[in-house]
Amino acid sequence: MLTSAKINLKKYAFFSGLLLLMSYPLVRSTKEYLIILLVFLASCANHWMLIAVVRRQSEIAANHVQKNKQLTSLLVIGKLVLVASALSFGVQIMGKRILIPLLIYVLQIVVLYLSFEKQTEVEKGTL
Repeated sequence: MLTSAKINLKKYAFFSGLLLLMSYPLVRSTKEYLIILLVFLASCANHWMLIAVVRRQSEIAANHVQKNKQLTSLLVIGKLVLVASALSFGVQIMGKRILIPLLIYVLQIVVLYLSFEKQTEVEKGTL
């Protein structure tokens, strides 16, 4: 991931909404859809934490400044705990159908990639 990459929130919201709409026909009950929403929200929070960690580490590397390493560690561990908790709770409700929210989690990573704003040569300062 580029350290200067920014997320276009409009694209992120559009693709995420499209993903949620496409998942609706796959659910059998309201509980299942709530689990899908829970995993979706967990993946969005996971992405936010990922971007925070990468920017923080990039800033440390660029400025050669020591920052609070505990916050970075907490964000990384929080990412893992958040997604694992949402998926394990989903297993309790959906059983073998947990593959649907898991697929949404994986596709949400694609949504994050598609939402990056690409830098032009002028913005990079190479021209």
